[in-house]
Amino acid sequence: MAAYLVLLIPSRLPPARETRLLKIAALGLLVLHGGHTALLLPIEGSYVARTLNGRALPAELRLPATAGDFRLFRLEQGILRLSAGGRFTLYFRYYHQLVRRGTRPIATPVLSESEAGTYTFRNNQLMMVPAKKRGTGSRPTIAATISGEEIRASYLLQNGSTQERVTLVLRRDASYW
Repeated sequence: MAAYLVLLIPSRLPPARETRLLKIAALGLLVLHGGHTALLLPIEGSYVARTLNGRALPAELRLPATAGDFRLFRLEQGILRLSAGGRFTLYFRYYHQLVRRGTRPIATPVLSESEAGTYTFRNNQLMMVPAKKRGTGSRPTIAATISGEEIRASYLLQNGSTQERVTLVLRRDASYW
């Protein structure tokens, strides 16, 4: 509120002093909001996956299975939509197959999957809680950080007894949804 008053009242101060007062007023607004700069920037919108574990999409993961076999996962596309009201939709296009020891991956059809749920956002931390799907157990919460136009989500991918930390970086893209 203080910043609006400063802007509405004609100033007779030298420009340097007026600039200093405006900076103080902006700092005051930041303090009033408890340091939550995110309150000033809306996060709603579409974000497109750019990298998977630091590799540009499409990117592959090879997860060890049993007796020398491995699971091949190739992410082609990932889109996250954050809607007003704390709802999200996550959409993936990918390939997945079990590759037997001594054999090569073969061409498989592209698969797609979506996940929906709710999210909360505070102090640049995004927490996404997937809705439970019929006939499945609860899905783990996905924690992410937002910095400017970028979301960095890190989660544990589990395949039987094998676990691998996966980091997905998404960038805001207004051309989707």
